Amino acid sequence: MLRIQLSAFEKYMEEAISLGVERVFIIHGVGKGKLRDEIATRLFQMAEVKSFKNEYHPKYGWGATEVIF
Repeated sequence: MLRIQLSAFEKYMEEAISLGVERVFIIHGVGKGKLRDEIATRLFQMAEVKSFKNEYHPKYGWGATEVIF
């Protein structure tokens, strides 16, 4: 299941980068944090990503990471 989720994340990021958007929210849910942690590891490795944060958001709660390109 994690592989499928990460594959969807990678496709989404590729599309966002190709479209030149300034920011996206990655919805990963709360759970035990496995998906969130894997996404953070990949975001650290992406040169296009200026920053990202997992803070409380009124719409997504703690279950999303904001990514700035």
